[in-house]
Amino acid sequence: MNARTLILLAALGVAPLTGCPKGTSTETPTEEVVLNPKQLFVDGVNILKASDQPDYQAAYEKFAKAEELDPKFAKAAYNAGWTAERLGRLDDAERHYRAALQADPNFQNALFALGDVMARNGKGVEAVEVYRNYVDAHPSDLAARNKLTEALTAANMYDEAIAQAREVLLVDPKNVGAYRNLSRVYFAKGEYPMSQLCAEKARTLSEGDAGIYNNMGVTYLAMDDEPAAIEQFKTAIKLDPDNVEANLNLGYVALDSGDYKLARTCFEKALEGDPGNIDGKLGLAVALRGVKEYDAAAKLYDEILSADPKNRIAYFNAAKLYAKYLKDYKKAQKILEEFVNNHQGEIGPDDPVYAEMDKIKQYQAEEEKRKREEEERKRKAEELARKQKEAFNTLKTKVAELKKIMDDYGECPAMVEAGGAEMGAMVLEQAQAVVEAEEVDMASDVLTFFDDLMPQLQSIIPECPAPGAGGSQAPAGDDGGATGEGGTEAQPAEGGAEAQPAEGGAEAQPAEGAEAGGQEGAGE
Repeated sequence: MNARTLILLAALGVAPLTGCPKGTSTETPTEEVVLNPKQLFVDGVNILKASDQPDYQAAYEKFAKAEELDPKFAKAAYNAGWTAERLGRLDDAERHYRAALQADPNFQNALFALGDVMARNGKGVEAVEVYRNYVDAHPSDLAARNKLTEALTAANMYDEAIAQAREVLLVDPKNVGAYRNLSRVYFAKGEYPMSQLCAEKARTLSEGDAGIYNNMGVTYLAMDDEPAAIEQFKTAIKLDPDNVEANLNLGYVALDSGDYKLARTCFEKALEGDPGNIDGKLGLAVALRGVKEYDAAAKLYDEILSADPKNRIAYFNAAKLYAKYLKDYKKAQKILEEFVNNHQGEIGPDDPVYAEMDKIKQYQAEEEKRKREEEERKRKAEELARKQKEAFNTLKTKVAELKKIMDDYGECPAMVEAGGAEMGAMVLEQAQAVVEAEEVDMASDVLTFFDDLMPQLQSIIPECPAPGAGGSQAPAGDDGGATGEGGTEAQPAEGGAEAQPAEGGAEAQPAEGAEAGGQEGAGE
């Protein structure tokens, strides 16, 4: 069932139950009076009065025990039904309300409560019979006739519902409940303009009736006018902040739009007024899932399934929560298996539950694939990080090597002339910047410059003087040059003939003013 369907069901459901029964406080009962039905009844009432969030289970046990001890105690049976309803145990509530009516056939509150619960339990036709019997015995009770109209609507008996509402209006032309019911009947028939017309009439008769604005909002939703619907729901809540139906409807609209925070607020407010409302709990569970409070949502599904063990929506939504969000596939499958077990003989092999089971298997397969891919990405990332670190360490070593080369040979004429000095300085600057900034991911890219540069520099280094030498080496290709003492370069003899060393090893000196060879020899 989608959210929009739930909205309509919530809005078109029966009116809220009467308030909590009152009683007087008393001292804590002694052991001797525990089995006194009246004392148990008072104790149950005191539990309900003790807190804004009373212990309904404890109160229920008191009332149920009082009813068991005195089956004719109609109020005890009614209160047991009332608390059971707030616990979401509609079957128990129906049983207790029937007991209250059996004990007192004129107990109107018990009649109305029974009809409401039966309608909510999908027993609209049975609810009609209950109301009919009462109306036959009390034909002038217009409130009972209005309840009969609601039951007829829930049972899809629209023509009879319209006829019943018109009978009420013949007696009381300004009966707001009759117009409200006509609005619901026409809505159910899909006659939305008529539904709005009756709702407008009801509003003119009772401007502050939150239920009317709620019904108008539902009709606007059916007419695909969501902004107008939201306005009506908000007006209903403004008039009655505790209005269960309006809070439920606005909550489901918020879910549809993805506003999980607003939805949560609305559902929590609805559950304050009706703690056992299954629709409210279902909506709140989805809202909690939307704000990623998965554990709280799971706990709520447990409550729903405990109160309503056959609730299909709760089983499916709970299974989805565990499978898709909590990744607990065994738990998800177990939940759906419980659904199948609780519906033995009621579902066939084509029931959607089996498709849901297949979805869970698909979720599990997708998750396992995601994990494998994530592990592979992690492995590759770790491998990349390792290689980058290795490259970064290599780069630091290369930077040190290049810096020494540039310190030793950067000004060598051969290095400058070949362009090695300029290129080396540029690469060194970029590499040092990467090292200083610890840009590990860039190390590999910078190292590629070294692959080309270092062999070039190494080929030039032999043409450069050794580091720390006193002078500069003559350029290659300068014939006959020799370095004399004191670093001055020896000059060739005039005429281009190479001077020969004198006997005894002394270096020959050029002749004064004469060409070497064929002239006078050197003087002593």
